[in-house]
Amino acid sequence: MKKFFFTIVLTIPFILNLHTSTVRAQTIAFQKVYSILQNKCATCHSNAQKSGGLDLEGSGTDKAAAVYANLFNVDPVNAGAKGKGYKRVYPGRVDLSFLFHKTNGDFDKYYGALGASEGSLMPKSGTPLTKVEKEIVRQWILYGATKTATIPEARIIAFYDTVGKGLAAFETAPAAPSVSEGFQLKMGPFFLAPQGQAGDEVEYFQKWECNLPTDVEVNRIDHIIANYSHHFIIYNFTNTTTPNSLAAGLRLNAYHSNINLMSAVQERVDLKLPPKTAYKFPKNRILDLNTHYINYSANQVYRAEAYINFYTQPAGTAKQEMFAQLVPKTDISIPANNQTTTSEGTLIDLFGIIGKAYMWGLMGHTHKYGTGYKVYKRLPNATKGEILYDAACPNGVPGCASPYFDYQHIPLRLFQPLLPVDLTQGIIHQATWKNTGTQNLIFGPTSDDEMMVLVALYTKDTAGLTSATRDVKELEGVSVFPNPVRERLVVTLPVFLNNATIRFYDLVGRTVRQRERLNPLTTEILRGNMTSGMYIYRIEDEQGNYKVGKVYLE
Repeated sequence: MKKFFFTIVLTIPFILNLHTSTVRAQTIAFQKVYSILQNKCATCHSNAQKSGGLDLEGSGTDKAAAVYANLFNVDPVNAGAKGKGYKRVYPGRVDLSFLFHKTNGDFDKYYGALGASEGSLMPKSGTPLTKVEKEIVRQWILYGATKTATIPEARIIAFYDTVGKGLAAFETAPAAPSVSEGFQLKMGPFFLAPQGQAGDEVEYFQKWECNLPTDVEVNRIDHIIANYSHHFIIYNFTNTTTPNSLAAGLRLNAYHSNINLMSAVQERVDLKLPPKTAYKFPKNRILDLNTHYINYSANQVYRAEAYINFYTQPAGTAKQEMFAQLVPKTDISIPANNQTTTSEGTLIDLFGIIGKAYMWGLMGHTHKYGTGYKVYKRLPNATKGEILYDAACPNGVPGCASPYFDYQHIPLRLFQPLLPVDLTQGIIHQATWKNTGTQNLIFGPTSDDEMMVLVALYTKDTAGLTSATRDVKELEGVSVFPNPVRERLVVTLPVFLNNATIRFYDLVGRTVRQRERLNPLTTEILRGNMTSGMYIYRIEDEQGNYKVGKVYLE
């Protein structure tokens, strides 16, 4: 089966039709949903009774079609639910579908309990919906709630009802920002077959209406994705009409236009923008989300989902707007000769900026035959100058002792203070590959192809930011002991230092362990499955200040 990787959507229409016949099991979802409603809910919601004004029995020659018409995109009678923007069934959005809230109970605590004015759980009497039945209802909504939407019912059953059950990206939902801090969105869940079977990997897109009460700015995006995730990308539409042409819910088709990049990550990244910068979010902002998961388990179904925490501030707070852009180089050709192939591209334009841009982040991207990605300043004679980014080094910082390129976890380098780039000269990005396969490769979205893409995050000016930026420095008052280590390591931090992260790297530069949000004073870290030998550790605070050292495990 073809593997799907990091689909790039250009600023001109770029159609990447990723449909395959094997990605989703072909069960007609609404017929199953209708059967569940008939067995569990139609007694109270009959033609005659219509509890809550809702008929789930149906009438006429096609009762299922009548029930569908009573649910799809219809306002609920309940004033409390209607006031929250719910529909009886909001296509693609479980969080805004009153039908799911009324049947959820304690099945998924992410959605919370019913409000005081929203009535009681369904069904009031008789047998409650099983976990599998609740999941079928949820999946039908997630896949767009159409009459012919299909869902992987066999995988749902295998996840909940078989011996050993399944693996979950998250057992419980990660903490969301408080209402005063921002908001959280949840993409998924969806179910992947065990590795080696049809449907063990998929890449989905979903348009997402933010429905904000007012214009805001976003100064932090926490991408909470699990280890089986290959990437998560956030785009925003430049108008509110283009999304109308896209189907609601999880979709395989990446085609859209009139979009901008906002962020792209290949592992969990808490993206905290530089002080006094932010993304602008008008209240009618519509995002396009892109998640890609792979099931690495050989025998268990995997429930994949992703959470994104957006932290907001009042509109007009930031001094500079943050921008992002994908820079693909599509004219690549990688022969199957088991030799190193190199391609270079030049970036001298970012949305028409003439003069300087101020770079905050750089990240490269290849597929599985990639062996490196670097970015250089471009000199007046069009040659490479100072190296700015090396994807084979931790955090993309050039000069590491043991370079190691992992195409599935390519780092994002962040510059603090922002890096001025003269776009009259620009920058040069360079990718390398070693094609050990049997087919020559060109640019494309799957693992049967290759890719060369640069991601750039930047502002157009630094006015108002000077006092907010400072040089990164080495942390003081940090200790890591004992050394050598047998079973556990103790990290002590000064009392003023919060939310630091420690990462351990092996001697070829691979991240082998990471611990976030270290406590002030003392944190214990168990050795776990780390083998004996020397490791490099790096402790970093929220501003990028750091402490680097070596530790030996006996």
